[in-house]
Amino acid sequence: MSEQTSQEPGGGWSLFESSPVSRDLLVTAGPLVLLELLFFIGPVLIMFYIATMRMEDLVLIPNYGIGNFLAVFTEFVNRTAFVNTTTLAVLTTVTAAVIAYPLAYYIARFGGRYKNQLAVLVMIPFWTNFIVRVYGWKIILGSQGVLNSALMALGVVNQPIEWIINSSFSIWLGLTYLWLPFMILPLYSSLEKIDGEIIEAAYDLGASRYAVFRRIVLPLSLSGLVGGFIFVFIFSMGAYIVPAMLGGGELFMGTRIAYEFGIGGDWPMGAALGSVLMIVVVGVLWSLLGYVNLEEMFQ
Repeated sequence: MSEQTSQEPGGGWSLFESSPVSRDLLVTAGPLVLLELLFFIGPVLIMFYIATMRMEDLVLIPNYGIGNFLAVFTEFVNRTAFVNTTTLAVLTTVTAAVIAYPLAYYIARFGGRYKNQLAVLVMIPFWTNFIVRVYGWKIILGSQGVLNSALMALGVVNQPIEWIINSSFSIWLGLTYLWLPFMILPLYSSLEKIDGEIIEAAYDLGASRYAVFRRIVLPLSLSGLVGGFIFVFIFSMGAYIVPAMLGGGELFMGTRIAYEFGIGGDWPMGAALGSVLMIVVVGVLWSLLGYVNLEEMFQ
């Protein structure tokens, strides 16, 4: 009893020094935590701090308040940009999942010895700068672009279709194309781990294709699906290049933030928009991770 009592002063630090697990945790996680504090938490806190200020003549005035945060939801342009961004991000995520699932399933189940080659084909777009790829869609969808020219040459339309460019449709199409690989690859990673004998056994027991998908394939691939949802949704919410190049002035959070930090000259408003955007993204990320362990996707 006396020996235990003599160890109590400074026991917390001595325990930390004597614990190999604690030392290993400090050595391995310490640098990562420091980097997170310097390059993520720090800038985020600065952004929230600036959002509480106001700006006059390009000078930040320390007149703190929540007016900028309220303006995100009360001013028409900001509210419209937020609604447009959220709607298109959700639509893009759902569309990418619908397109990616059968592709990933085919590669995983029927790719055979060519699985790796097919997966590489999915990654080929990454080899080209995404600005070049988005500009390619601008050429395809333009009034005098490839698509309109082909439709007029075939006699399908008499004049160019205007709504396929500089609209919400073109933003949705560009985002879906750009982030589709980020939905296919996590799904493929999960589907490829499913034992084919389980599926064959289900068929042998009389299960229908729908039953096999609902009770075996979908649950076992849920981690990849959620991972794809996270990637595509977050990337779509924070997109700037696609709405700037294909949107034609459509209100979008990315372009609104760029405007406020640039020509608009209202940094606190831009910081408030970015803060609200981050809160929404973190909320969605937290809720999804609550249902599925994302680490399973990388095991």
